[in-house]
Amino acid sequence: MHDETMASGVYLPEMDVAPASHDEGAHRLEFRGNAKDYFRIWIVNVALTLVTLGIYSAWATVRTRRYLYSSTRLGDTPFEYLARPIPILKGRLLTAGIFAIYALSGQVSKPLQAAAALVVACFMPWMIVKSLMFRARYSSWRGLRFYFSDDYLGGYKWYFGVYFLMGVPFVLMVMLTAGGHPLIGLLLAFAAFTGIYPWIKGNQQGWMVENHHFGGKSFRFKSALGNYYDVYLKAAGVALAWFLPCTIVFSVVVAAFTKGHTQAISPQTPPLYFILGVYAVLAPAYLGVWTFAHTRMTNLLYNQAQLGQYRFRSTLSYWPMLGLYLGNGLAVLCSLGLAMPWARIRLARYRAEHLEIIGDGDLGDFVRDAFAHGEIGAAATEMDSLLGIDIGL
Repeated sequence: MHDETMASGVYLPEMDVAPASHDEGAHRLEFRGNAKDYFRIWIVNVALTLVTLGIYSAWATVRTRRYLYSSTRLGDTPFEYLARPIPILKGRLLTAGIFAIYALSGQVSKPLQAAAALVVACFMPWMIVKSLMFRARYSSWRGLRFYFSDDYLGGYKWYFGVYFLMGVPFVLMVMLTAGGHPLIGLLLAFAAFTGIYPWIKGNQQGWMVENHHFGGKSFRFKSALGNYYDVYLKAAGVALAWFLPCTIVFSVVVAAFTKGHTQAISPQTPPLYFILGVYAVLAPAYLGVWTFAHTRMTNLLYNQAQLGQYRFRSTLSYWPMLGLYLGNGLAVLCSLGLAMPWARIRLARYRAEHLEIIGDGDLGDFVRDAFAHGEIGAAATEMDSLLGIDIGL
């Protein structure tokens, strides 16, 4: 349940994308939602959320997810979202309270805000685990619920502890800069960062997948860490392909605007056209890089996962995804937000069309076998959690 070639002036052929296939034993997800039906839900959600100053957002989330889940089918059976709004509201109030403490502490003193930031960081892994547990336990298919293990130790290991390693490149850079070697420090810090970050992301995906269960079976994750280094290495090339021409165009435009002006642009109070130009350059370039990394990482997440005799195949492609994001963004912007339902339906349909479950056997046999042996954590799903954290992971 987890979104046309673009004439952008930057050509980047598809990399490592397996073509969509129709293997025997492949079960493709089908999305049957439409923008007209979803618009009715969305407009009511927006109106009531505004009227209630955000309180109704929990009910809006439940209505939206129930529609999107029920519109997504596997084996001609829809998924179900079974959560209730009150636990989500409690979780959001807690989350808002934690971040309000951080924001307000900054008005008192910077050291206090730094301490508050550390407290928020300490809470984050717990919130991530609670969110994954909540989302899983209230998602079901053919009467079987998903389940996520309460592995708080793993959450703190992969979403808190490992980030101390990220401080190593920074310390290294500071030490070498203080010693009079800033360029060497910067290069070594960059090399250390690029060596650590893909390893962290690969292990985070593996931890998340292997703690999910469905139908009495645990998901398995056959991780190849080299794939993550490959993604981020190519993402660096994509960043260069986007930012270099955009920066050149921006520089030429700024030079044309300032030609004949003796006064230089002040960094403290830059003119409006300069600010708009920066955003005009950074927004599409950032979107181009983010879409590449997001698409490749989503494919890695599914393509390395397995459940029993079934494996997954995700075939999201860079240019179609970028086309969706750009088209959706322009439509939402030009319609003052009214095209949001249409944009979300387009993205959900494309994602569903490019995800398959592959394996011998019948899905009905899998379900009967699961009921025969008992679901993992089935008893716990019948009890409302005292505090349901769902932060939209």
